[in-house]
Amino acid sequence: MSLARMQKVRLLGHESERDRVLTVLQDLGVLQIVDLTSKKGQALPGFRPKAPTTNDIEAKLADLRYTLEFLARYDTEKKGFIQSFFNLKDLIRPEEIEQIARTYDYRTVCQRARELDQESIELRAERAQLETRRAELLPWRDLTIPIENLRSTRATALVLGRVPTERLSDLQRASQSQLAGLAVLQIASADETSSYLYAFVLKDAEEAFVKLLADHGGERLPDLPPEAHGLPREVLEQIERRLGEIDARQQQISQEATALLREKPKLQALYDYLYNEYLKAQAQAQLLGSPNTFVLEGWVRASDYERLTQALQNNSEAVYIESIEPEPDEVPPVALENRRLFQPAEFLIKLFGLPNQKELDPTPFVLPFFAIFFGIALTDAGYGLALILIFSYLKRRYRHKRGFQPFANLIILGGVSAVIAGALTGGWFGPDLAAKVEFLKQLALFNLEEPEGLIGFLVFSLALGFIQLFLGNLLELIDKARQGRFWEGLWNEGSWLVLMTGLGIAGGAGIRSIMANAPSLPASWMPIGLEIALIGAILVVLFSRVEAPENVVEQLPWLLIATGVSLWSLTPWRLSGQLLALAGLGWALVPRRQSIGAQARALVGRIGAGLFRLYGVSGLVGDVLSYSRIMALGISTGLIAKAINQLAAMALGAPIAGVVAFVAIVAGGQAFSLVINSLGAFVHSARLHYVEFFTKFYEAGGRAFQPFTRASVYYDIQEQTLSSKGG
Repeated sequence: MSLARMQKVRLLGHESERDRVLTVLQDLGVLQIVDLTSKKGQALPGFRPKAPTTNDIEAKLADLRYTLEFLARYDTEKKGFIQSFFNLKDLIRPEEIEQIARTYDYRTVCQRARELDQESIELRAERAQLETRRAELLPWRDLTIPIENLRSTRATALVLGRVPTERLSDLQRASQSQLAGLAVLQIASADETSSYLYAFVLKDAEEAFVKLLADHGGERLPDLPPEAHGLPREVLEQIERRLGEIDARQQQISQEATALLREKPKLQALYDYLYNEYLKAQAQAQLLGSPNTFVLEGWVRASDYERLTQALQNNSEAVYIESIEPEPDEVPPVALENRRLFQPAEFLIKLFGLPNQKELDPTPFVLPFFAIFFGIALTDAGYGLALILIFSYLKRRYRHKRGFQPFANLIILGGVSAVIAGALTGGWFGPDLAAKVEFLKQLALFNLEEPEGLIGFLVFSLALGFIQLFLGNLLELIDKARQGRFWEGLWNEGSWLVLMTGLGIAGGAGIRSIMANAPSLPASWMPIGLEIALIGAILVVLFSRVEAPENVVEQLPWLLIATGVSLWSLTPWRLSGQLLALAGLGWALVPRRQSIGAQARALVGRIGAGLFRLYGVSGLVGDVLSYSRIMALGISTGLIAKAINQLAAMALGAPIAGVVAFVAIVAGGQAFSLVINSLGAFVHSARLHYVEFFTKFYEAGGRAFQPFTRASVYYDIQEQTLSSKGG
């Protein structure tokens, strides 16, 4: 449960070996390179930054990215849900990707893709223009007048308009009465709602006619396209022919693009190769160099130092590496280092934030609680078995995906917990199966369809939460002790732990009052728990604000007061307790560097701060109640599964179709329930750790160790062992 010990190193080499060394470091993936260009000018005189030339690589990557995005629009083969959700990639051998990088002529493919894309864009623009023109001409399709004759002249204006059909006759009468001899109005087409018209109007009467049109609910339409010639019907036929040609050509482009999809794997492999070359160039930008040498610094796990040294020596004869001390203000990066058993929980820690260098790694404490919470929140043995089978297959299928393995192991462990929780609650794809099978019924410890079983399940969930919160406060005490703040942790977290111990004993002894058959502590322990809780409360009040925790002598009066009040309240030795409390109070008020009045004010302030902190018991109760959510999720899982089973049973009424419907409802419904409830179990189990558990002791804020290594967008490159005699 410790963090990896980090070692800072410096590497010097001959300029001719720079690219080879960076390749070795990238393949090895154990060194985080430090940027020397911003702070090493004075420490390494004579060395200067060497800016890499990445323009060519960036241009190639841009071409490949453009081509792949173009091809993606025509790719109908989609990844499965799990593969997409977890970004699982196929595996490629290093020699295969090297071969593609050396021999593949990607430029021809990229050029053709760009030509097809540009042509398709131009065709779409032309189609949009044609569709606009068609919409403009459709109302005039029955005209027998060529479009070129429907133009304004020097003396007259052509007005195209649209008016509601029920107002057309009113418009005609108004035009005849108000603009007689000034306007000639003709109807081009009409339907139930709108009538389209054109009118030749003398220039002086144009505004009057347009106003008359508007007064009757109409509007003036744009003039016909100036480039159009011939009858409207003929022009529309030409437009339809051209639209057909465009659609046919777009279909040909789609076919050509689909044919280019066969080049997609090579394009993706080349992209990954060039992307790693780009990363290497970026790493080079963090080095310093002279005409003949280069220097880099970085961080490596102490356990990987020998491996790094050996790899460099085996692959280059002109490189020297040494361990160096970090600068005074330099903070090492953080890398988690846990036993294989606990590594699955590192996924959760990284989601929240890495610990800083001064605190505990909480990974070993997170794993068991997360697995238990996940199982309770799912509470179905059938779903647990399904998760175990699914993720065991995915682990084997994507065994090269190192980042996926811990997550898969975490879900498998949660699945095991769900099997146990489901067996204890009678959940096997819902409660129906356990109700009918005697063996499964005997396994069930909690019957969630009865009040007593629900209450017992709730108490069990809350007890787990209380235990985790107690552990959180204990870890804070241990953390402070590791940082040399033992007394501070003892006065603060120690007093709170005493209070929680008492509350835990009293609560454990009182379970029988809620459930007669529940396992519990003896009822006679109840007074003992309450007495311990009272002692803890006294300690919380007196030791919440300790100004000099390491000065034990200054805390002795308060210890006397706490001991005296405890004896006074809890034992027959009341007089002894009163005397001890008064002695401690007098000792605390003895003037030292302050007057008696100042000492009294300090005493009141300390007790007031303690009472305020004691009010935090209400927060503790709220935190414990938060753990009821895992019980609620477990119950909801059973209810959803039961509803699905009942719907499926209702479908069995029909002879053949009913069986098909039954299978479809059970398979689809239970699969949906598995996904939704597993997601809920994961999210809420993680939330309990992040919001309730971590806030008791965990600060986070560590800077992640990010070694210079190979990265990929499309493929995972199969690992290879560096040769002892060169690359």
